[in-house]
Amino acid sequence: MAAPMPPRPASLDAARPPLRDGTSEGEAPSAGRPGRSTDEAMRLRGIRGATTVEHNTREAILQATTELLTAIIEANGVHRDDVASVFFSTTPDLDAEFPAVAARDLGWTKVALMCAHEMNVPGSLPMCLRILMHVNTSKTADEIEFVYLRGAKRLRPDLLGQQGQA
Repeated sequence: MAAPMPPRPASLDAARPPLRDGTSEGEAPSAGRPGRSTDEAMRLRGIRGATTVEHNTREAILQATTELLTAIIEANGVHRDDVASVFFSTTPDLDAEFPAVAARDLGWTKVALMCAHEMNVPGSLPMCLRILMHVNTSKTADEIEFVYLRGAKRLRPDLLGQQGQA
């Protein structure tokens, strides 16, 4: 028999997350509380993106990663300080460099970065690089814009007409 689940922390059951400065909505920030003051609730959101890479070379992987990161940042108004972590994955045919190196080259030295290979599913898109960026933002899920470039556009045909409209 499985052990009973511990009670959920009250913060997980709250209808609205705490504000960026740690206060609740309607509560005045304390003078000693760190962080910037805002009236907008911040949530952790995932931003997805994918692209294809021309060749399995260090240069091609870094160029495609930089292009995709830049497109995600611009499409969503992302600020480096709001990025909690970035997860990069590639298909097994891309192994000449870690995509995270491109983020480090952009100055993201204090952001948690992780790289992995995707499952090798028969018939899946080859030479594909994917990003899942976790960002603290006041945007709603509907306001987040996923970015698919090059051959990866075929992964999400439902988004083709929506890119650039959010």
